[in-house]
Amino acid sequence: MSISFLLWMWPTLVAFLLLLAISQSERVWKHRRIVAEATVGLLLAGLPFVITTRLPIVSEVLLGLVQLWGVLLGARLLFGRLPEEFLRRSTHFNSVVALGIFVVVFDAWLIVAALHVPNLTARQVLTICLLFPIVVGLGFLYQVLWTLKHYQLRNLDASLRAKDLPTLTLAIPARNETHALEACLRTAVGSDYPKLEILVLDDCSQDKTSEIIRSFAKRGVRFIQGKVPAEGWLGKNQALGTLADQATGDFVLFVDVDTHLSPRSVSQLMMYALSNHLDMVTVLPQRRDGWSFATTLTYLRYFWQIALPVTARRVPVASQLWLIRRATLKTYGGFAAVQHKIVPEGYFARQLIVRDAYRFIISNEELGITTAKRWSSQIETAIRFLYPTFKRQPYLVLLGGLLLISLMILPFVVLLFVRTDMRLFAPAAVACGLFWFTYCLVVIRTHAFTWPVTVLLLPAALVQELVLLVASMLVYEFGTVNWKGRNVCYPVIHMDRERAIKAR
Repeated sequence: MSISFLLWMWPTLVAFLLLLAISQSERVWKHRRIVAEATVGLLLAGLPFVITTRLPIVSEVLLGLVQLWGVLLGARLLFGRLPEEFLRRSTHFNSVVALGIFVVVFDAWLIVAALHVPNLTARQVLTICLLFPIVVGLGFLYQVLWTLKHYQLRNLDASLRAKDLPTLTLAIPARNETHALEACLRTAVGSDYPKLEILVLDDCSQDKTSEIIRSFAKRGVRFIQGKVPAEGWLGKNQALGTLADQATGDFVLFVDVDTHLSPRSVSQLMMYALSNHLDMVTVLPQRRDGWSFATTLTYLRYFWQIALPVTARRVPVASQLWLIRRATLKTYGGFAAVQHKIVPEGYFARQLIVRDAYRFIISNEELGITTAKRWSSQIETAIRFLYPTFKRQPYLVLLGGLLLISLMILPFVVLLFVRTDMRLFAPAAVACGLFWFTYCLVVIRTHAFTWPVTVLLLPAALVQELVLLVASMLVYEFGTVNWKGRNVCYPVIHMDRERAIKAR
């Protein structure tokens, strides 16, 4: 055992034990800032010794990440603003996971040292590692083929007549949307659905949003004035709740301002819901707005929605446009039940999928639902969305980042830099081919014009996703997450009383 390894191991072990002690002892918790400062100091002191441990580069990188992860946990105690009860439980759980990784790495080092297998080279280890991305790529391909087959507009009941259709409220929340609102409303009022009311809420805009809404009053658009969000509420969720309270239709269709409808979109969607006896449908729009940064270097949220398997807890949803029966919305508590959730529609989708009353579908030419979200808006959405998706837990971010690097980014790195060694190049090429083909199947459906370039930029999109994941965590923990000029950090990290009572 090298001296460098010992100089890394002992400060790190003591630091994580201190973090565990902070979360376990009420007396120590009261002095958490002092203990956190000592923890950060120990971890930073041990960090330089990682690169001199003479371990394989992968092990050194993993140990360095564990070290930086511990620094983050200490910094949360010094500068974070999470609810105290949640922060204590989170520190405890992250410390236990970190100690588990520490034990695994240490045991692996002892086993390798004891066996001393000289013939197992780094190249052979890397070749074995490249087999896992191939398995993941095959899994993604299967899931995407299944998704594209099932999540589409089909089984429409042609016998439905206009008199059989329920009333529908088209609800649009708008805040500082001068650049996009007029185009959205123009497509909304052009709908051919016979029993339609259109509500647009001005969520305390500082631009000419309210003037644009009022200019459509003669075409059947009803203006609703929003209010400053109540304590614990996200602004958009309160706006959606106000729209739902004002709606009179049997169904409510929530639409983002950057989403556009064709004249038959609402009718087709409503017929699909009725024909399949659904209470809720969310729709992933297509991009048909030509060449731009937003259509070529995309945020991968909806690729994961389509490529990952559906479970009771992981249900694919689209936020830009979703339809729900108004009575069902009330049955599950309305928006008061999801007042601080970044993806409120996800809660209702999880409730309804267990009784087969929910579907996620991808728009097509027949449905005619499109979006024109800008790249800057995509980045803001990613920052706002990613860390809450990972339960505001640094260990989940670490795990997700490591999986993204080892299972998807690694094959592209090997493909780019290792072209002469076929034992590495061949499995990397197979894995990359699977990822590109799977991504292509999705992008052809969602990016009608730019898909050839969008597919080629998958490696850049994966790196962008990794950066956004880490940035989302850091901004939520130590900065400000703004959406339309409002800080959403405090509502999102709010922990309701019931969960706090259960935690005790």
